[in-house]
Amino acid sequence: MVLSGRIFAITVNWNRADDTLECLDSLVKSGVKTSSIIVVDNGSTDGSVELISREMPSIQIMKMDENLGYIKGVNRGISRALENGAQTILLINNDATIDHDAIDIMLEAAERRKEAGILGPKILYSGRNVIWFAGGRFNWRWGFSSHPGMDEADVTEDKEEKVDFITGCVMMVRREVFEEIGLFDEGYWMYAEDLDFCLKALIKGWESWVIPSAVAHHKVSASSGVKGSNVMTRMRSYYYAKNMLILVKNIPWSKGSYTRLLGQVVVRLPYYTLQISLQGVKGGLRSYLRGMIDGFRVILRGGATTD
Repeated sequence: MVLSGRIFAITVNWNRADDTLECLDSLVKSGVKTSSIIVVDNGSTDGSVELISREMPSIQIMKMDENLGYIKGVNRGISRALENGAQTILLINNDATIDHDAIDIMLEAAERRKEAGILGPKILYSGRNVIWFAGGRFNWRWGFSSHPGMDEADVTEDKEEKVDFITGCVMMVRREVFEEIGLFDEGYWMYAEDLDFCLKALIKGWESWVIPSAVAHHKVSASSGVKGSNVMTRMRSYYYAKNMLILVKNIPWSKGSYTRLLGQVVVRLPYYTLQISLQGVKGGLRSYLRGMIDGFRVILRGGATTD
C-alpha cells in the first residue's frame, strides 16, 4: 500500500445514499483513510446525510443547503481537501466504485510519470465486461470530443496511454494542477467541465493519462437520474449544446479556431439531432437549439480567451 495519507477522495451526493455508501466502501477497501474522504451533500431531502453519517461517522460531510449542481459541489470539496493539505485528490462519482488496487496503481503511475497531472482508470459498465471509458479525445479543429473504445468488450491490453482528457467520473489530480489552473469552471453546471479542465491543464503542460490496469465500475448517469451511455433528455440536450460552446470560448483563441465554432453547427448539431430523433425525446431538439443560442450568447458576452 503506497497511500500513506497523502490522498483525499471527494464525491458529491444528491438523494442517493445507497449508491454513495457503495462508492465509499470501495474507497475504504482501497486504503483511503475515512478521515480523508469528503462527501459533499447537495441539499438531499431523503435523509442521506444522517444515513451516511451513521454508517461512516469519521468521514467529512459538507452539507449544502440547496442543490448547487455537481461542479459547484465538487469545487467545495476540492477546496476543503486542499485546505487540509491534500497532495493528490481523487474525484469519483457517487454511482461509481473502484477495484481495491486501483488507487495504488494510479499513484504508482503518477510517480513514474511526473508530467502526468491528471490520471484515470479504465471504467467498465457496472456488472458488465464492457468499456464505458478508456480515455478521451478532443478534435481541436472541429471542437468535439469522443470516447474511443466505448461500448466495446474489454479485451484490450492494459497499455497506459496519453489522452486528451480523463472523465470526471473517476479522476486523480495532483495538487499542483489545481494551484496552477484553478478549480472547475462553474459556468458549466454539469457536463464538459472535465474536458475543459484537462485541456486547460494540457495547455499549461500537464498531461492526462489513462491507466487501464486500474479499474473502476460505473452505473452510468444514476447520479443525474438517467440510465444509459448516451441517453438524451431535454436537460442533457440543452447542456450538451451550451457547454461545448463555453469550452470553445475558454480554449485560447488562435488562427483557425473559428472552425471549432463551425463544428458545433456542421458536426454536433446533425449528430445530436439524429440521436434525439431516434430516441424520441419530446422537446429535445428545441432544448438543444436553446442551448446553442445560450452558448453563443456566452461567447458574445464574454469574448474569446486569447493567448
